[in-house]
Amino acid sequence: MSTLDIDTSTGALKKLTIRHEQKLRNTFDGEIVALFNPNQLKYGNRVEWRSAGTVAQSVAAGFQRMEFLATPPATLQVDLFFDTYEGEQSSGISRLFDVVLPDQLRVGTQVSATDVSRLTTRVASLARVASELHRPPVCRLEWGRTVVFQGVLTGLDQDFTFFMPDGTPVRATLGCTFMAYRTFDAAAKDVELHSADVAKRRIVRRGDTPDRIAFAPPGDAPSWRDTARENAIDNPRAPAAGTVLVLPQLVS
Repeated sequence: MSTLDIDTSTGALKKLTIRHEQKLRNTFDGEIVALFNPNQLKYGNRVEWRSAGTVAQSVAAGFQRMEFLATPPATLQVDLFFDTYEGEQSSGISRLFDVVLPDQLRVGTQVSATDVSRLTTRVASLARVASELHRPPVCRLEWGRTVVFQGVLTGLDQDFTFFMPDGTPVRATLGCTFMAYRTFDAAAKDVELHSADVAKRRIVRRGDTPDRIAFAPPGDAPSWRDTARENAIDNPRAPAAGTVLVLPQLVS
């Protein structure tokens, strides 16, 4: 563990911090510091495939041909715990398991409770449209010197579990789901979307046939026979408008 991950004033782990855009895109000048560090970060990744070809073809061949569709953005799920029964903490690090959390109000004990929603509302605002950005802000989650995730808040469950006699909430857990965010230009630098050796899709329009769809400057499209074969089409004039055809990759 690096000393950069330690708060020198307390000797404890630095707090997870959510830096976020406020008025300018790609400028993370907003800051939300977790009251308690989470005990788990849950990352998720998915890959989408579909079986291609007709059922009859698959049964006859004894296998199903799988076609890659997409890799949706990665996600991060994290629970943020807030407890203000004894007031908001302005300094130092509190560890969740070192704090005695009351299950009921202490009779005859003076407490300095504050409304926990003052803190949870700041997190909830990350899921709302910022007027200057015209969209919700992009967030960068940092823990010490490590950027654990960068993305947008796409899911938020607010669970308030402890209240003062007047109904003031003083304890809450926020279940946050972030989705990785990248601009199209940034993603295009890593993936060449127009490469000739990558299968493409096209929606059939009125009057289209595979031979017309395949027509393009030499070397830029497969033949109509390859297109028909890829999509199990017997009649080149059969595809109805709205049908999604897969244009097979070119083989040099």
